[in-house]
Order: sequence, then C-alpha cells, then structure tokens
Amino acid sequence: MRLLSMLLIFLGYMCASTASWMIRKFGKLTYEQIMFHTNIPMDTDVRLIMSYLQNTVMIAAILVVVLYVSTSKISKKHCFMVSLAFFAAAMCWTYQKLNIGSLLAEKNNFQSVGNFYEQHYVEPKKVAIAAPNKKRNLIIIFAESMESTYANTEYFEDNIIPDLTKLAEENVSFSHNDGLGGFKNLKGAKYTMASLVAQNCAIPLRLPIEAARFHPQNGFLPGATCLYDVLAKDEYKLIYMQGTLKQSSGKDKFFVTHGNTQIFDWNYYSARDNLTINKVKKQKGKYTSLFKRAIRDDRLFMYVKEKLTEIAAQNKPFALTFLTLDTHFGTEHFDSKNCQIKYHSKDFLDDHYFKNVVSCSDSQIAEFVEWVKKQPFYKDTEIVIVGDHLTMGDTVFNDTMDRSVYNVYINPSVKVDSAVTKNRQFTALDTMPTILETMGYKIDGHKLGLGVSLMSGEKTLIENGMTIDELNNELDKQSKIYDKLLFGK
Repeated sequence: MRLLSMLLIFLGYMCASTASWMIRKFGKLTYEQIMFHTNIPMDTDVRLIMSYLQNTVMIAAILVVVLYVSTSKISKKHCFMVSLAFFAAAMCWTYQKLNIGSLLAEKNNFQSVGNFYEQHYVEPKKVAIAAPNKKRNLIIIFAESMESTYANTEYFEDNIIPDLTKLAEENVSFSHNDGLGGFKNLKGAKYTMASLVAQNCAIPLRLPIEAARFHPQNGFLPGATCLYDVLAKDEYKLIYMQGTLKQSSGKDKFFVTHGNTQIFDWNYYSARDNLTINKVKKQKGKYTSLFKRAIRDDRLFMYVKEKLTEIAAQNKPFALTFLTLDTHFGTEHFDSKNCQIKYHSKDFLDDHYFKNVVSCSDSQIAEFVEWVKKQPFYKDTEIVIVGDHLTMGDTVFNDTMDRSVYNVYINPSVKVDSAVTKNRQFTALDTMPTILETMGYKIDGHKLGLGVSLMSGEKTLIENGMTIDELNNELDKQSKIYDKLLFGK
C-alpha cells in the first residue's frame, strides 16, 4: 500500500507540475493548438525537453524518494489517505489550471456542424483580382510574438518598442484604439504556423476531429488560395526565410504548396557557411535559450539583405517573407554583441530580461527597414511588419491587460485614409486582402476568404456585430467548405 501511496503522490505532482509548466511556457492552451502540434512535426529543441523533465519528472522522483523514507514510521492506511487527498487536490488544481472544461467544450464544438463558411467565406478564385499596372515588390517581416502592447508605459514603465512605435506613427498602421494598437488573437491563429496561414490565406488553421486524415506531405491546405498563390500568377519571385528548420510545423510544405516558394533555412545556411550549433551556457535566473540549431536574428537579417540584393538585380517583381526568432516566448535570445542592455537590476536575467530581448528586436527591425530604404529597389517596394501572435507564457502578462498584435505597412502604393486606421476591430484574417490592396491590387468587393481589406473601410467580421468569442465559436464547427480547403477535395 505504501508503494501505491507513493505512486499517487508521483502522478499527482506530475500532473500539477506539467500543467504549471505548460501554461508558463505556452500560455493558455486551446484544443486546436494541441490537435495541430500532436499531428505535425515540431522543431523541438532538447532544451525544451530538458526543461520539462527537470521541472516535472526529476522533482517528482525526488519528492517520492524523500517521502518514502520520511514516512516509514507512519501507518500505511494514514499514508494512503493523505496521498489520496493530495492526488485529488492535484487533479482539481490541474483541471482548473489547464481549463480542462473549456478544452472539452471546444472539442465538443468541433463535432458540431455549422454554416459559417457558407455565409461568409469568399472564394478568392471566384473574385476578380486585378494586378496594378506597375507591380511592386513585397517584403513581409513576421516579427515573432511582437505585440503593440509593449509600447504601453502603464504596463512596462517604459515604451520598449520605440522604433516600431515610430514606424507605426509615420506609416500606415491599423489599431483597435486611438493610439498604437493592432489585431486580436483568434483561434486558428494563436501560434506561429496558424498565424502564417491566417495572415497569408485569410482562413484559420483548424484540424478536424479525424486529425490523422491531415497529411501535409500531400499538400498543406491545397484547396486554399493564399497570398503567394495570387503573386505566383503574376510571375513574382517568391522567397521564404527563417532561422530554424523549414520542416518545423510543416512550413516547408505550406510555402511549397502555395507558390512553389524557394525556402532558405538553418539547413541551407549551415551547409553553405558551415554554421556551428549554438552553445548556450546554462544561465542563472529564469530565462535560457531553447534553440541550438538556429540562426539568430542578427545573422538572419544579414542573409535577408544578401538575398534581397541578389533578387533585386534580376529586375523581376519579388516577394520575400521572413520570420524572426529572438523574441520567441519573448525571451529566446538577447544579442549582447549588437544590442545595449537597457533594462536590468542586480541580475541581468531577472524580470527585466524580456524587455532587453524585445528592445533588441525593435532596434534590429528598425535598422533593417532603414537599410531597405537606402536601396535602389525601395521606391518600388512595400514593407509589411506584423507580429504572428501574442507572446506566449504567463510570466509577463495578465488577463487585465489590453493586448494586441503589432502591424505596419511601409511605402504602400496607394494612399490610405487615416479615418480607416483607428478604432478598428480586426484579426489576422484581414491581413491578406489588406496587403494586396496596399500593393495596388484591386479586389472586387474588397474581401477574400474570411478577411476584408482594412484600407477599404469595409467592416470586418467582428465589426459586423459579431464578437471575437462568437467568431471563435463558429470557427470551431465543422465545415464542408473548410474540409475542401484543408484536404483539397
């Protein structure tokens, strides 16, 4: 019976510590996020696995050993009753921490069938999309976990993204308020791969109950028409770049499916330049880097500049998208060689660490934009900077904060009326048609997929009387139209 008691202690602590670790690392989880990452390969670094093992299995094992020795004189019955109470309490705490009730409700909603797509989805193939007479180049920066929230001095005592704030003020940036704001998190766009899909294709990334039917090797959303599909028809040179492995979450399959895009990642540059795996020393404090096989942002910007110089010389319109990494979880990597430590107390790796990481990314992105502006091709080039999603984890933010994802459109080909940029309610679904229309494309009706061009002034889904919760609820439901987009048949 004593062994059974220790097993209950071990399992109870494992469940509770796992829940705590998951929320700390990934923030509030959704059913669709869990479904996706259990079916699609992840570029998971060994440090993430070690972090989990150290915070759960190792401590649980030590706790059991200590209790087994220290309770040897306690009656087996009393020991069992205490361990049973602990297990029950741990299960209740885990249930509440992971919000299991909400996850189960979301799972059940997945099984219901709705008609939302039948009412609101606009098939891009059936819409007249006219390219401008003079095609413009496009550079999209997906800034990992970049929130406009970081500019709020009430939350962080200082604006830690001053350069991005300035870019937003001097260019076109859509906001949910009168100042610097952005778009709201949406189910099917709350993690990087899902956001890439939502912003490129104007549909969320949602897997069906039969997730095993989804095989990206057969094409990633083969039935969908995305941004690069439109540009491919107009003979754009299409490039995608990132610092980690392209196979992560099926990004390679997605960009090859849509536009037959040329991809440059860690494998390409490590083979070309003989890059070494990052040696991340164990650090004191809360924050350590996770990715060892990764091109840090300073080098990635260098590679992007190199690639832009190369393709611009070909005198053909191009679109280059790249994804930054250093602000992953808000704390992935601080570039001490190129960035100043602006925020710290006694220990650099304290609660101010994330501020330095975000501030560093802010200055590096702004420096890159300034470099582009000095290039001959800039006059014919639009730069779009968007965050992919809200920062994950619960160590920096709380539920009382008004959070939104950053966006700015630099050097658009058309004038955007300032009246349509403020006090908007929008999501990642609206990015694709907005990019096209700011590039000079004309979209009949200004709508593609589930998105609307923000510069048109047309109302978005959540500006037409639908709340974000109601939209999320509808997107949970099964749809024959969405299945065709997902499977291509």
